[in-house]
Amino acid sequence: MKKLTASVLLVVLSSSFAVVNAQKKGNDTIPRTTTIEEVVFVQPVTGRLKVKDEVTTAQQIISNQQLKAANNPNAISAIAGKASGVRINQTNSSVNSSQSIVIRTPTTITGNQEALVVIDNVISSANILAQLPPDLIESVNIIKGAGGAAIYGSQGINGVVVVTTKRGTASGGLRINYNSSVDFETVAFLPKRQRNYGQGWYGKKVNVENGAWGPAFNDPAYAGTMQPYGVPLYDFDGDGFITVNPNDNAPTGDEGASIMSTFAPYGKDNVKDFFQTGTIFQNTLSVSTGNSNGYFGLTLGSLEKEFIVADDKLSRYSVLMKGGTKINKWSFDGQINYIRTKTSQADATIYHDLLQSASDIPIEKFKDYSDNAYGWNIYYTSPYFRQKHVRSNSIQNYFNLIGAAAYKFDDHINLSYRGNMSFNNAESSNYNDGYVVAPIYDGIFPNVQSSYFQSNVNQQNYYGDLTLNLNYDIATDLNLDVTVGHNYQDRRTTNSQAGGTGLLIPGLYTIPNLSNPAQPSTLNNRKFHTNVHAFLGNIDLSYKKYLFFNAAGRYEMNSSLKQLSVSNDFSYFFPSASLSFIPTKAFDFGGKVLNYLKVNAALERTGGISAIGNYQLYPVAIVGGGYPYAGSGYISYQPQTTVTDRSLNPEFTTRAEVGLSFGLFNDRITFDGAVYKSKTDDLITLQTTSSATGLTGQWRNVGDMEGRGIEMNINFVPIKNKNIRWDIGANFTSGYSKVTKLADGAKEIALLSSSSVGIFAVEGEKFGVIKGTTYVRDDQGRIVVNAATGLPQVNSQLSVLGRNTPKYILGLTTSLKVKGFTLSATADYRTGHVFYSGTKNSMAFSGQLEESANFDRTKPYVIPNSVYLQNGAYVANTSVPIFATTFNNPNNANYNPTLALSEHYGGATYNSVGENFVMDATAFKVREIAISYTFDKKILGNSKINELTIGFQARNPFIKFAKENRNYDDPETGFDGNGAYAGFIGNAATQYPNLRTYGGNISITF
Repeated sequence: MKKLTASVLLVVLSSSFAVVNAQKKGNDTIPRTTTIEEVVFVQPVTGRLKVKDEVTTAQQIISNQQLKAANNPNAISAIAGKASGVRINQTNSSVNSSQSIVIRTPTTITGNQEALVVIDNVISSANILAQLPPDLIESVNIIKGAGGAAIYGSQGINGVVVVTTKRGTASGGLRINYNSSVDFETVAFLPKRQRNYGQGWYGKKVNVENGAWGPAFNDPAYAGTMQPYGVPLYDFDGDGFITVNPNDNAPTGDEGASIMSTFAPYGKDNVKDFFQTGTIFQNTLSVSTGNSNGYFGLTLGSLEKEFIVADDKLSRYSVLMKGGTKINKWSFDGQINYIRTKTSQADATIYHDLLQSASDIPIEKFKDYSDNAYGWNIYYTSPYFRQKHVRSNSIQNYFNLIGAAAYKFDDHINLSYRGNMSFNNAESSNYNDGYVVAPIYDGIFPNVQSSYFQSNVNQQNYYGDLTLNLNYDIATDLNLDVTVGHNYQDRRTTNSQAGGTGLLIPGLYTIPNLSNPAQPSTLNNRKFHTNVHAFLGNIDLSYKKYLFFNAAGRYEMNSSLKQLSVSNDFSYFFPSASLSFIPTKAFDFGGKVLNYLKVNAALERTGGISAIGNYQLYPVAIVGGGYPYAGSGYISYQPQTTVTDRSLNPEFTTRAEVGLSFGLFNDRITFDGAVYKSKTDDLITLQTTSSATGLTGQWRNVGDMEGRGIEMNINFVPIKNKNIRWDIGANFTSGYSKVTKLADGAKEIALLSSSSVGIFAVEGEKFGVIKGTTYVRDDQGRIVVNAATGLPQVNSQLSVLGRNTPKYILGLTTSLKVKGFTLSATADYRTGHVFYSGTKNSMAFSGQLEESANFDRTKPYVIPNSVYLQNGAYVANTSVPIFATTFNNPNNANYNPTLALSEHYGGATYNSVGENFVMDATAFKVREIAISYTFDKKILGNSKINELTIGFQARNPFIKFAKENRNYDDPETGFDGNGAYAGFIGNAATQYPNLRTYGGNISITF
């Protein structure tokens, strides 16, 4: 990746020289006005607007124009690469994809690491933000750390994303805007698989195997011949058996009834043949009007998406209505937001099973036999069967109502209340139609059990802020702005589920149609109720518009924390303080070169217990396996065996940061940067306990953590005149967290692990650490093998293989406007970390890896670059091949080298060594490219159209991974929403391939 790194740095250096050269051009006119301090930020809780001078903490604005640049239907994805200190990871790549937002370095090892999302001054979620059409969003204000988030208390510990939706215009008149776009999605990349050997096992052609350990495609006995693939599709002779092996004990008569195809690689990529071209249709209609006394805005949005998997679809419809008015000293604001999302999707394991298919299997030929559960092997059901007969459907209705009233006593005192009630209902169902056949292979009954489950989740949240604001000039040039208030939150969730197995009437998906309903105790039937009371205060002092001080605090009482406290003291105080100073305004220096300079510093303390769920905080009895014995038919209850330490303390994090901002040459070059440090005390995790206690684990405080980092944003305007403007931006992020102390003398804590690889919190190491088993090597790095078996020796202890979070992130943005044309692009580069690929692990087992097929499998295999110990010294191994068992060794007349090789890669050694599957996570991505043209008003003439823009966009058009990552997985894809597990990617069991998107759009304003 050295060449890739150099190329990325070259872009930044070239941009710098472009600025210098642009200053020398005579036709380059530089305006005399400054703009950096005019950027508007949204103040937390109050929602009041602040210009850059007044902001005393590290914050960054993503504008509506930046979000919409490439018409990304997901606002979270549209943020990626555009802000320093922010990582957007994809946690689900299905038709209804999801993302996580992680700001700066981790402050917890087990708890939630995602940023808090606030929409229109009300706490919301990333899930809701992902459903908002970007057209609805006015701006996204990212509050990164110290001093900015303490006012949100325990919920703001990971930073805050403040989203402001559009409201009506205040300029009078009626404004109508219509945006429409269409996109086409295709598979961006697939893992590189070997194309030298075909379906089968042990070097033999077996047409029902899931492995690629069959004969070579150039084997004279098979090359170019027509061969059967898969399970026979019908019981042709009616004997009740579907037979595929003439040597088994079942009656014959159906052999050869499989699909026939030439024994050779099928097409360019038979896995890719399964996927179709997906489509996305987006439409947004906005109507707005208003004047100085009131405003009104209505936005209607629709999204229709058909995924790369046929019949996987998503439909989303949204309505946002906002209005406000002023009546004497009163002002009123209201908002109604409704989002309805309907999805249908197949079983997510399809992709995993496709990757198990040898390159010669004619996958697409099985499309017409989707009613047969088994296609080309008997170990995985056909993806076409699952696409049709194993599906999940859901309907989600989100309704959000916000009302606000304010009374202005005079020019200095204002009282307001903002209340929000949201309802979120999700109805989902999933079914498996089942499949029953007679024995089809050596007595195997690969039947599929039919099933049906339905669930209903209801969430009801209330959020209310009562605030009193006082604003006075308490002395000459000294302004005091004070806000005090009360925040109340009430959250209720009800989960209900029913289901079971055995559909009596095929295709009828109801609970009464089940022959074996599941016991309610095995299903998700729960209720949750939590609430928060908090008193908050915010003080802003400004002196002569160049010195600003902010102090904020939140005194929070949380019902969840109450369950922990034996003294009923369940309240906590979260303070922050920050200061900014603008020397260029204080001393009037810098002139035309340094037109703006600001320094700021901040300190805050927040805390929380996000690692622990409600039922873990307050133990309840759980249903046992039957009384007195399992299967007795009686229900019994037993104590919960995972408990929480009653003296548990929340994880408290103290953050400090120092920032610098400046503008050069009347903001032709602007810079924002910050360095920060954090310290978390009383880390929480689940610790295994002795079985003698009767418990399996206890949630307790286990240690401390420190974090450090730096983030920078630099923007250039090399050309700026009447007809041309070129903006170039670069953002840089580097940071880490280190576990400084673990309790009870522990050196490490396993967060997610198996016998060969896992993610750990290790004392003295940067978090999180990926550890794995490694080969025993000599001092020259050569693998040491057993002199008798040729198998590599493996260290019994796990070794540190790297960290799972990037050491460096470099984001690049550019926008070039030439008259009516606009060209924009966004890219980013992440490096300095590693990831575990379960996909590669799975491919090793099935014989798909290129490295397992770049030699003659029919000959004994000697581990490359290996040695063995002989007479106390290591000797180069050139003659000791691997063998599978004592009965399958080179000295046996029936020795099968392919069998030995398949067992080596399938689990005996290679597949159980973690270092084989932990690799460089470096990645460079061009995330967006867009070009548009806005027609001149003269061309539009006397039409009612005020503005007309057409454009084309591409998303993820180019992706480059480290050389050793043969497209196995995207390192950006997290194991789940918990940032601690990012970089630990399963065997594609719940993910689909990355997508590349191309499309066009049109925008009309009347």
